[in-house]
This record gives sequence, C-alpha cells and structure tokens, in this order.
Amino acid sequence: MAQAAQNPVVQQKVIIPNKYGEKLVGILHETGSVEIVILCHGFQSSKEYNVMVNLAVSLGNEGISAFRFDFAGNGESEGTFQFANYYREVDDLHAVIQHFSGAKRVISAIVGHSKGGNVVLLYPSKYHDIHTVVNLSGRYDLKKGIEERLGKDFMQRIKEDGFVDIKNKTGSVDFRVTEESLLERLSTNMHEACLQIDKECRVLTVHGSADEVIPVQDALEFAKIMPNHKLHVVEGADHGYTSYQAELVPVVLNFIKSALQQDKGNHSSTRTLKMAQAAQNPVVQQKVIIPNKYGEKLVGILHETGSLEIVILCHGAQCTKEYSIMVNLAVSLGNEGISAFRFDFSGNGESEGSSQSSSFWKEVDDLHAVIQHFSGANRVISAILGHSKGGCVVLLYASKYHDIHTVVNVSGRYDLQRGIEERLGKDFMQRIKEDGFIDVKNKTGGVDYRVTEESLLEHFSTNMHDACLQIDKECRVLTVHGSADEINPVQDALEFAKIIPNHKLHIIEGADHGYTAYQAELISVVLNFIKAALQQDKGATS
Repeated sequence: MAQAAQNPVVQQKVIIPNKYGEKLVGILHETGSVEIVILCHGFQSSKEYNVMVNLAVSLGNEGISAFRFDFAGNGESEGTFQFANYYREVDDLHAVIQHFSGAKRVISAIVGHSKGGNVVLLYPSKYHDIHTVVNLSGRYDLKKGIEERLGKDFMQRIKEDGFVDIKNKTGSVDFRVTEESLLERLSTNMHEACLQIDKECRVLTVHGSADEVIPVQDALEFAKIMPNHKLHVVEGADHGYTSYQAELVPVVLNFIKSALQQDKGNHSSTRTLKMAQAAQNPVVQQKVIIPNKYGEKLVGILHETGSLEIVILCHGAQCTKEYSIMVNLAVSLGNEGISAFRFDFSGNGESEGSSQSSSFWKEVDDLHAVIQHFSGANRVISAILGHSKGGCVVLLYASKYHDIHTVVNVSGRYDLQRGIEERLGKDFMQRIKEDGFIDVKNKTGGVDYRVTEESLLEHFSTNMHDACLQIDKECRVLTVHGSADEINPVQDALEFAKIIPNHKLHIIEGADHGYTAYQAELISVVLNFIKAALQQDKGATS
C-alpha cells in the first residue's frame, strides 16, 4: 500500500461528448495504470461529492486510475437537469466507457452512489462489457420515495398541469418534474433489469443501516435476485456515509482489487495481498474509562485488533472522540490491523470535568494518563495523533515527555496568540479584565463555554516554538495541513517544519480545516507515515 501511494497521480479535466452531442465533464485521476474505474454520482449531485472524490483519491493511492464525471444537466456538464432520466444517464456512462475503451484502457469497475447506483446496475442489464459493478445505496423500488419529494397529490397535480415544480428552501424553483420524466421513473423496473445482468458479472452492494433516504431493505432485495452478488451493510451509516467514509472506502477497494486479481489470473502483488488480509482482521470497539491525575474519568473508544501496537487519537477544541477525522482514522488503522484509541479530553464529550478554552497542559496530562494506562497493560504506543488543538497537545506532550517516537500533528496552530480575537471579539482583553471572564455564545444565544482570565493567560503563555525545540531529534513528526484551512493558516505548518529537525510536512491542496472532501487523502498520508515508522521500529529491534 505504501508503494502504491508513492505513484504519481495526476488529476486532469477530460471532456467527452455523449450521444446527444452534450459535453460531459470529468476529472481523471491518472496513475498510468491500464485499468480504470468509472465513478457515477447520485441525484442532484456532481463529481465533487465527497464519496466520489474520496474513492477516486483512494483508488489512485492504490495505483488504480479513476474517472469521476458529471452526468448531463449536472455539475459542469452540458444539458438540462431532469428528474428521472435513468436510461439517458446509462447512455452517458456508455459514452464514457466507449471513450476509455477506445483509448485502450480496461474498465475494471463501475461504481455508483444513490441514483448512480441504479445507473451502474441498469448499465450491465443493457450492455455486457463490464464485469465488476459496485452499487452504493441504490434504490430497488423506484416507485418509492417520490411522494416525499413531490408531495402527496403529485399525480393529480402533474395530470392537471403537466408538471410539478420542486422549490428549494428560498422558494425558487429547484427543478421541474414533467409527466414524461415521472412516467419514465415509474416504468423503470430494477428487479427486471437486475435479472438481465450476466451471472459472470460481480456485483457489490453497500448500504448504510441508518440510511434516511433509501431504506437498507432495498439492499436486501438486490441481494435476493443477483446470483454473483456480495452485500455489505455499514452499521450506523446514513445515505451519505457522513462519518463512515473510512469504512466505506476499504470495502469498495478490497472488492475491486479482488476482482482485478481474479481477472489477472491471481498474479497479484505483495502489497495487494497484505492490505486484503489486514482488512479481514476482526476489530472490536469497546468503551474504556481511564482516570486522569485530577480524578476525572476520561471516556474513550478502543478499536481493538489484538495488535501489540496502539495509536492514540486526540480531538480538537470544542470537539469529541466522535469527530469524523477521529472515527475515520481509527477505523482505517483497524483495517490495517493496528489498534487505535480515541478519547474525550476532560470537560469534553462523555468525559468528566468542566470545559476550558485553553487547558493545553491539562490536556497533555490527560494524554499522559492514557499513555500510562496502555503502557501499564504492556501495549506499545506506536504513535500519538492530534487534530487542531489536539495537534498542539501531541507536540507539547513530546516536548515534556520523551517516551513516544512518532507524532502526527494535523492542522495544529503554531502561534497561539493568533485567532483569539476572532473567537472573543476585538475588545476581549478589556472585557475580561472588567468581568474576569467572557462567555462565548453559540448561534442560538446560549453559552457555549466560558473563558476566564486565568485560562486566557495560560493560552498566551503557551509557546509552541520553544516547546518544539525540546522535542527529541529521534522523534519522528509529521505535520499535515490543508492549503485552504480557514481556521489555522497553512503558514503555521511551514513554521513547524522550520524548527522540528526530524520532521515531514504534507500540504493537502484545497483542504479546509476539517478536511471535508479530503478525508481519503488525509488518511492515506497518515497511515503510510505510521506504518513506515512501525517498520523502522521493528527493523531496529529485529
């Protein structure tokens, strides 16, 4: 996997005409592989939807090229948006497949999310040139879900007027449903179509158990009627896999890579086999409670693989162990056979204590308590990782204690005197001297947290520059930062790179502070760094 991630991946815009003369716009993630995977978005979506982007980046990290594109009438592609349009989107997909087949590429799989899941199933029912299909949260019964969008009396209204205008929250027309497009949807029979798919065609259906748009029962129906079918239900996931991208991505990757191995006659590489085996390790999630030095109970979730090594994950300010980055990293480490522990600092989430705006060194104490707990259980702390404020905490820890040799700082702040005015207001020093505190309110007007003069002074006195100079030269530090970070500027990452000797810097182009559409790239970078460090440590002791 680490080798695959080193392959240069070039993103380039590709424009392909469909059979109606409309230009379809897509992004090719080019690795140089002969094989290519085509990714299809859902209803009222685009190629920039995070599921599409994350899968394309992850496939690229594995050395597999991917192409994500906008159907006609969506995103950057030409054409008018239409409500149903299933078989016309099948035609668009066919145009894309013909384009790459004509360029001597092998279409190793087609993947679709939501309505795109329907399209990739309808495609092999009509054409029989694709042998690997991935349906993410597609709908089985297309007669369902219409009333929720169009209203109870939609049939009567459309017969009277010939159309129904669907309005958005501002009251303007979002799209128009014509009688023709409605009848096209009602006449599209997924059951009958799926019966036309070749038995040699491998189909994977992935669905979230908490899907609020298309019920998980639809996935069970698909499983009943397709012979060469595999079903994977992601427990707790909603329709967009909001906090479950890290589980979704490896399931899809492993299915596609397994299919590639079969197609190549099992001439697989070592790295491919290694990842597939790692993903099969049973991972058990269990709640663990650890007292800190102040007697407060810290609550965390252990992703237990049975490995001796464990990675500790630290969240940011006003956040918890359930933040998507924490969850996704823990799941991804588990998929690689590495145990992980994500926990709430005191005063956050489920942990005891009162929330404080600064408390950097107290959070260092919390992290120390967690490390002592697992070290006492004869576990090896292979890395500590923190996001945002948590990034500062893991660096401060390494400056005070010298028992951890791998540290990952994700979007931590270098200059702690910056960013306070944005949170507290321009006159914060005067107000805090007069009242002794400032209450920071949320959007509803309620108090989110209180900043005391003591905590503010602690914040000001915490010097990341001086602390980082105390980190051992043997300690490996990775800093990851988004170039479009709107909270902690990317310049902070460059400052860390200047002063930490054993340091690696990775800038993710376009990523914001929360890596909203860049989780897959973040995860790949972090995993490769931690795994390389593990290999070094094992090589040094062998």
